[in-house]
Formats: sequence, structure tokens, C-alpha cells
Amino acid sequence: MGNNKKDILTLKPLLIGVCLAGLLWLGSGCGGGSRFVAPDAPPNDRRPVPSPQSREINLAADNVDKLGTMQVQRLFDLSRHARNIAGDPKPAMNIDAFDEVHNSSWFNNRNGQKPLTLKALAQGPNREDGPDTSGIWTIFRAKAQGVTPGFSIVDKTGESYVIKFDPAGYSELSTGAEVVSTKLFYAAGYNVPENYLVRFDPANLRLGDEVKLTDEHGKKRFMNEEDLEHILARIEKQPDGKIRAVASRYLPGKPMGSFYYSGLRKDDANDVIPHQHRRELRGLKLIAAWLNHYDTKANNTLDMYVPEGYVRHYLIDFGSTLGSQGDEPMPPEIGREGVADPPQVLKTIGSLGAYIRPWERKPEVRFPSIGNFTAEDFRPEKYKYILPNPAFLSATDGDDFWGAKIVMSFTDEQIRTAVAQGRYRDPAAAQYLVQILIERRNRVGRSVFSRLSSLDQFEVRDSGGASALCFTDLAVSSALESGEGVNYRYELFADGREAAEEDLGSQSCVNLEGLNAHPATQWMLKIQKQQPGGDDWLKAVQVYIEKDDAFGKWVLVGLRH
Repeated sequence: MGNNKKDILTLKPLLIGVCLAGLLWLGSGCGGGSRFVAPDAPPNDRRPVPSPQSREINLAADNVDKLGTMQVQRLFDLSRHARNIAGDPKPAMNIDAFDEVHNSSWFNNRNGQKPLTLKALAQGPNREDGPDTSGIWTIFRAKAQGVTPGFSIVDKTGESYVIKFDPAGYSELSTGAEVVSTKLFYAAGYNVPENYLVRFDPANLRLGDEVKLTDEHGKKRFMNEEDLEHILARIEKQPDGKIRAVASRYLPGKPMGSFYYSGLRKDDANDVIPHQHRRELRGLKLIAAWLNHYDTKANNTLDMYVPEGYVRHYLIDFGSTLGSQGDEPMPPEIGREGVADPPQVLKTIGSLGAYIRPWERKPEVRFPSIGNFTAEDFRPEKYKYILPNPAFLSATDGDDFWGAKIVMSFTDEQIRTAVAQGRYRDPAAAQYLVQILIERRNRVGRSVFSRLSSLDQFEVRDSGGASALCFTDLAVSSALESGEGVNYRYELFADGREAAEEDLGSQSCVNLEGLNAHPATQWMLKIQKQQPGGDDWLKAVQVYIEKDDAFGKWVLVGLRH
């Protein structure tokens, strides 16, 4: 122990020196001293490229990497430490001038930029009517091992679907979570499968020829009728004998395997941005926490080489979200403790077992169809995923703001519409799920907007020959706050030089005519918000404007949260 301590003390001056050098290097970009230049758009990642090789991810090796190798690498990543000390962590690499994400093979801006209609939200990714339940379904693949059995079928129209079920004793639990989360993740902007809620007669199932099966003992063999009966015995059935299920339509193209939340897919010529530096994956942290999607591992993703000739990246398998873990209600520790959580283990050991984890007081499941899904102790900033996620660990304030803005973009009515697609028979259960989603949404907003100025939707307005830079306070527009007693202020930099500052009070517009007293080619305003009754000012939004001399108008050229 003594030698290790001596070694650490010897290295300490070196580490400090490296960090200080990093601070000096990074300092030139801090404090408003640099001119804003709009970033180039990333290369089009939907151009035709050669097909990559299909791959299987070694989940055991991936788990070891996340719990061991990645943690050591982050510990000795001195440039990351230096940037964090300087208050300048590495930003996402695929954002535009206005702090938004470019549409890509990963993400398409939807509700966060323009609210979806209730009809569009209810439809989600679905483009057909789902499988034809009036005819025979022929099984061509099956899964009997694991906690959630299932199989793949072809309906009489020739379309293929993966069929997923509710566990016995928990009607609507997994299927409801799958459908509701699919609608919300799609509306947020992610690529997700077409998931249809269906009811079918098991008498319409037919076993295809030479259907391969890996049984509960891990043995690969051909499936027989007895296997089918065994699978159906583990599935929840409706009072009329029919089975409620989710039919997930086969995605178009050729499956290429999962994607990682870090690094690049080297055999995909379009994949040029390290995944941990993609905002849509960093910002997923808060969206997933909202929906209790704790299992954000590679095995719940899928790359598809689509007919257009490029790789499209999907999030899949939402049966273990909200209050469902697929085969049972969500265990109470989910979101509160990861698969390996040293602080909790040390508390238990240190107290000789006397310490009781909060989640060990197992809550009562009010509705079997909803499972264990609460908001009362939900803290988005403390939410823990099953394994450390490199994209989430790389998230900056700007990424958190982006994710929270998307979560807060969902109105109460949109949430009710999404829940209605779960077709819960008990209205009280559906209403409970709506209430929990609304409260968790609000907690995401409060968590982020209590430390970052909740100002967005900046625009230059001209009225009566005068120009003003106006903004929306998202905490007020989303009714998290009333707006009473709020204060705003700005600090002005002209060509990088601090020029003026002014208190705006409760006014959400800056008169730009006063900026003419500070000639420059570019002006930057750091606009801050002070919470009602508080003394501290929240972290500023940096807004960049220029004067279009040809037309004599002010132009918004960029912003950063």
C-alpha cells in the first residue's frame, strides 16, 4: 500500500502539469474570445456503398470491455481530464450551426423540431396494416431458450414478422411496453421497427419444414409439434383463447448485426463519426431514462443494409422498457443500480449488511399490465443503465439540453395518444401509465433546466424598423415554471472583445439596435437566466449574430447551449 501511494504522489505533479498544459491549449477557445464559424455538414451517410460483412457481437467480451477496459482507458485519458477541468468537454461531432443534429441514417428530426400530429404519432413507423390474422401463419424460425420465447412467421400475404408475447400471468405487460415505447422513440427521431399489436388464434399456426431451434438446453435441432406446444404453454392467453402479441415486421434489407455505442464500423464507408461523439446517441441518455430503457447495450440495436445501398441504424426490442422486463414486471433496482455498482456494494459490506438499498423495499405492482414503473424517486441525472454506455458517458451539457428538449417536446395529449396504442383494457392502468410518463418527463426537464438556461428557439424579429433577438424559455412554455419572477441578462462580445452587458428583467427579447454602438463583424451574446427567487445565474447560451450589410438586417448565424 505504501509503495502504491508513493508512486501516485510521484505521478501527481506530472498529471497536474499535463492538465495545465491542456488548459493553456484549450483556453484560446474559452470565454468568448473566438469567432464562430459554422461547422461543415458531415458527409452524406446515405450514399450507396458496398455492403459490409454481417457480424455477431460477442456480448461477454463487450460486457468486460464496458466494465473493465473502458474504465481504465477513461481513467488515463489525460486530454479528456484537461478538457473537463477547462469546462470545455469534447462536443458532439455531428451538430449544425444551431446546435441541432443533421438528419442521417441514424436519426431524423421529428417531434423536437416540429410536433407530430396525433395521427402521425399513433401511426409511428408503421406503413402497413400488420400481418393478416385471418389466414395461416407458417413458422419458419423459433426461439425456445431464454426468458421470452418467440418465433418468426410468414402470413398468407408473404410478409415476415417476429412474433413476441406477454409472459403468463401478465397480460399486456410486454406487448404494451413494446408498442408504446416504439411510438415514442420513433417520434423522438430514431429508426425503429414496424411493431403491430395483434390478436390471433393459435389454431392458425403451422410449423414449417425443417424449422431450426435452439432448445432450453442449448441444443440445436429441428422443431417439432411438442416444442410448439411447450412455447405456447408459456404464453399469456386471452379469455377467448386468442393470443395477444406484437408482430414486428422484418426490416427491409440485409441484417448486418448490432452497432456499438463507441468507435466506427470499419467496413461501412459511410461510418466516419465515432459513435460516442454522435449527439443522437449521447442525447439518448435522457430519452432512454425517461422510458426506463435501461438495457441500452449493443444487442438491442441492429444495422441493416437497406435496398437503397447504405447501412441504416436501428434501436430494437422495447419489451423491457417502462414497467416491463419482458418476462416479468421490471425489478425495482433497475435504473437505480447497474450490473456492477461498487458504491452500493461497499455500503453493504461496510455496514455488515445493515444498509438497506432503497430499491430493496419492493413496491407493490398496482397494475400487472403496467408492471413496476414509478416517478416518485426518479432522478434522471442519477439514472443507471445495466452497463456503462460510452456515448452517455461522453455527453456534454449541450447533449443533455438536446435530449431534455426532445423529452419536453412531448405534450400530455401526445403521451396519451402513445399510451392508447397499447390498447390496455383497464382504463385506470392506461391513465396510470400516462401520469407516470408525464411526471418523469417533467423531472427530466427540471433536472436539466435547473442548471442550464432553458432558452431556445432564437430568432431575429423586425418590427417597425427595429430588430430584436427573441427567444423562448422552454421551462415556461412547457409549464414547468409560471414565468413569474424570472430574470434574464446578456453579456455582449464584439469580435471577441467584451463590450457590454445588460439586464433584461423578464423580457425575452434583446434590442439589437444598441449593438451598433459596438462595431464588429460578428457579435456574440451570452444570454443567461436566473431562477425565480434564486441568486445564481444558470449556464449561458451563446448566440452569434452578424449584420447583413447588403440588406441592413441582422442575421442569426449560430448558437451553442
